[in-house]
Amino acid sequence: MNSPDRATRKRAALTDYEALREHRPELFVNPSGAAFEILLDRADQDRAADAMSRVAVAAGLPESVGHIGVVYRDAYFCLVRDAVRFTNGQLGTYIRIVPASVSGGAAVLPLLADGRVVLLRHFRHASRHWHWEIPRGFGGPGEDGAGTAARELQEELGVHVTDFTYLGPLSPDTGLRAGVDHLYLAHLGTAELADEPSQDARAEGIDAYRAVTQGELRTMVADGEISDAYTLSAYALAMAQGVLKADMG
Repeated sequence: MNSPDRATRKRAALTDYEALREHRPELFVNPSGAAFEILLDRADQDRAADAMSRVAVAAGLPESVGHIGVVYRDAYFCLVRDAVRFTNGQLGTYIRIVPASVSGGAAVLPLLADGRVVLLRHFRHASRHWHWEIPRGFGGPGEDGAGTAARELQEELGVHVTDFTYLGPLSPDTGLRAGVDHLYLAHLGTAELADEPSQDARAEGIDAYRAVTQGELRTMVADGEISDAYTLSAYALAMAQGVLKADMG
């Protein structure tokens, strides 16, 4: 039997879920032929949640693993567990990450005046490793993709740019994350970088800049020195659109 606190959390998750549905209805569409149908009827939701709770308990996991709704939220994203019907008719749950920003985040491929590409050496908590990557970040309230790209360049590189070329959208993890982010290219209008990151950039985990020729960037990609999905995607789009040239430098 649920404790009062657990029952309260369960109701709160469902209440937040309904609010999210009202605010972001596009996230709950069931297109024709969808492999996983989101269940919006409360009785169906209860049956799916009960089925998954039983599976969880049998596996030694908390009963709350089956609860549906918004099960976690912070300033950047929420974690949503939907009740779903699979193509074989079985009921269950499926979890996804929903960014707080409706417009998504942004990443920007920065080019110096001589055509070199600017990379940041960034420590990432999730991987526990340093990565060579381009500036990127979550979208802010009321901010579009270009606005996010401009802010990230200012915060991470210390340069002010307002003229961007849109490279295209990116779905960073179609198996887990809802929505898309946006990729841009920016001409910095300068031939040099600052000697080292600012204190604010260092606090974000950035400890070095590197300007590489387009040929050197291709070699880094081919050799596996770059594993960041945003950087690889921006590189692929820029190459496909003819913005970058593999033989330059």
